[in-house]
Amino acid sequence: MWLEMKLTSMVMTCLCMAFIGTAAASSFVVGVEEIDYYPLHSCVNGKFSGYGRDLLDAFAKQSGYSFTYTPLPVSRLFHTFLNDSSIDFKYPDNPHWQADLKKGKSIFYSDPVINVIEGLLVKPEKVDQLSSASLRAIVTMRGFTPWPFEQAMRQKINNGTIRVYQEDSFSKVIGLGMTGHYDAIYASPIVINYYLDEVVHKPGALVFDRKLPFESNDFSLSSIRQGEVIKQFNEFLEKNQPLIIELKRKYRLPEKAAQ
Repeated sequence: MWLEMKLTSMVMTCLCMAFIGTAAASSFVVGVEEIDYYPLHSCVNGKFSGYGRDLLDAFAKQSGYSFTYTPLPVSRLFHTFLNDSSIDFKYPDNPHWQADLKKGKSIFYSDPVINVIEGLLVKPEKVDQLSSASLRAIVTMRGFTPWPFEQAMRQKINNGTIRVYQEDSFSKVIGLGMTGHYDAIYASPIVINYYLDEVVHKPGALVFDRKLPFESNDFSLSSIRQGEVIKQFNEFLEKNQPLIIELKRKYRLPEKAAQ
């Protein structure tokens, strides 16, 4: 009798450990930017939302995974993702972002989740009036890197000829841009236009200037340790194009790569 109870106890313990191991293997932490970059993605008062959230949730549900979203300021998110095993994935990410910090790190990147133009927006009266040579002051989000700028412009930023002011929220970035005291703000026109149209109700108060440097960025899901899940995510993206198109339409996002 004692031996039977002992065996039963051992079996129950093994089953519990297997269950816990399985649950742990299917539960992941996704580090996300603690900014309001809606409709692409947003984290306000700890709540992650937008196109990125809906897409990641759909993948998790279809794959039997559980995602917990951990918001962190942009700069801290990079450092935590690269140096702390508490975060399994980072969203969004791009191989070009903070490339110096990533040197020596082996990182898995998913196929693009969305392609987004990021560049300089100016007051309407300044459109076509500025150039790389005449720029003196840019405002952007803290932790953002205006990396599409050519080398000569990067040097001007590094030596202070072009000053880059960083703020902790896009409401502040946009507010400063609208004052006219700065030449331009650096961000995605999708985000800025949404804010101007839907939040402050001042459509057209800032305009994307295509004559100034800009780039189309791929937003991807990245991981240092979960390469197999990244492969599964790529398969999900390939097989669920109708869902992706539906989500892009829901958030009024471009269905094709930005040009």
